[in-house]
Amino acid sequence: MNWCRMREARKLLIALLVLLFATTAAAAEKFLRIGVTTLPIDLGTPYGNIVIPSLLPALAIYDPIVMFDDNGDVVPALATSWDMISPTVWRFKLREGVRFSNGEPFNAQAAAAALNYLASQAGLLEVVAQGVSDIENAKAIDATTLEIVTKGPNVLLPRRLAGVRIPAPDHWKTLGRKDFSRQPIGTGPFVVQEWGAAKVILRANPESWRRPIIDRIEILEVPDLNARVQALRTGAIDIAFDIGPEDGPLIESAGARLQTRTTGRVQTVTFVSNKPSPVADMRVRQALNYAIDKQRIVDVLLGGTTAPATQGAIRQAFGYDPELTAYPYDPQRARSMLKDAGYPDGFDMLLNFPPGAMAADEAYYQQVVSDLRAVGVNVEIETSTFAQHISRIRTGGWPGLGFGMDFNNMPPLDALWSIRVHSCLWAAPWHCRPDWTPLMRAAETATTVEERLKLTRQLLRLYHDEPSGIFLWEMPGLDGVGRRVLNFRPGLGTLNFDTMDIAP
Repeated sequence: MNWCRMREARKLLIALLVLLFATTAAAAEKFLRIGVTTLPIDLGTPYGNIVIPSLLPALAIYDPIVMFDDNGDVVPALATSWDMISPTVWRFKLREGVRFSNGEPFNAQAAAAALNYLASQAGLLEVVAQGVSDIENAKAIDATTLEIVTKGPNVLLPRRLAGVRIPAPDHWKTLGRKDFSRQPIGTGPFVVQEWGAAKVILRANPESWRRPIIDRIEILEVPDLNARVQALRTGAIDIAFDIGPEDGPLIESAGARLQTRTTGRVQTVTFVSNKPSPVADMRVRQALNYAIDKQRIVDVLLGGTTAPATQGAIRQAFGYDPELTAYPYDPQRARSMLKDAGYPDGFDMLLNFPPGAMAADEAYYQQVVSDLRAVGVNVEIETSTFAQHISRIRTGGWPGLGFGMDFNNMPPLDALWSIRVHSCLWAAPWHCRPDWTPLMRAAETATTVEERLKLTRQLLRLYHDEPSGIFLWEMPGLDGVGRRVLNFRPGLGTLNFDTMDIAP
């Protein structure tokens, strides 16, 4: 009898110890929750997104070939060095000892497979492929040497590769794009545990060459700005991407902080100018640039976190022209130019944008509308979801004459890339100047960096003087960061998932 009681007591003790160990382990787990406006509509494919925050899962799962430092200079990632062998041939030396999270080796064959897919008929449909569309083919010289052949000279090819993240080639080939997007495999610091409709759960990849400090991350889709702010204040999330400057005091009262992030984007109101309408007239587009009091919006609604845009490039981008200046606020001149263009009483215009996508966007769009109405342009606003907005950017179908857009210098941090999106070369163009296309082609195929810089700046000046939309400001990313989060350091198109930490 005593022996039976001792055995039962021993079982109970073991059960309690197991429970205690599990509870302690769970308590010790470092766990981060991030709230974002939207999850990627292409799920976990490495090729479908170029903009934070929808890019966040890819930044955790994959690694790029190269990346940028804070000054905008190209630095190593999966590639450690590179050389231009001839005007159309580049060779990259790749990092040794890297493996995908499923055990496949990362090597030149894996990188070549990704680039050759993007150069294929199917791959050309990917968003990322737009930035590397001049690649003819890629091949492995040996396990750590990648050779890339371009269709013409591209002296900035390494910059264009910053947006190319490498998936596990065998896994991709076995599953195909659709199924791979639900079971993505990369070399990055995290792996997917679960991909739901509004939540992605990531687990640390202990075999990653960038082994993370945090054990688990949840990325939650919280489209409503106020909901993201409230979730941060209550501790339901640890980081809230894209909140407003007016939310700073509110989150600071809960121990969080507001942190500014360089997005690589210039905010604009873009016009659908490739069909008959008032905005098809260059004089009208110029007039509307004079109509907006950009400095006041920056100071009042964006908390002085940025400056009025002078061009379609941010300061760190290749091609940025420091001699260009912002359109001054001059409503009287705007009215006069509209009269000269044949619109003395203004005109009606529908403007579309996705609310809550960026800091203070609803408030500043309302102020833009107010300024335009003050010069006689009767603007009505139509909102859409972020997913609908992205779909229209890719395929067209804009319901009105204007929409919220940007000159996105990312991922290559090259002004020519963002110009290309606002040109005849885009798959579904809204602004097309065929007479500018030869200059774009000449810039893209320039054989020296100096010539590329000169031609890019010529294009930036053309877009400044004959704008495709209203240049507003360099778009700041404003993120709320909870008190537990340590070493949150977003870069240019990157986030340091491997070195972020959580306080006990």
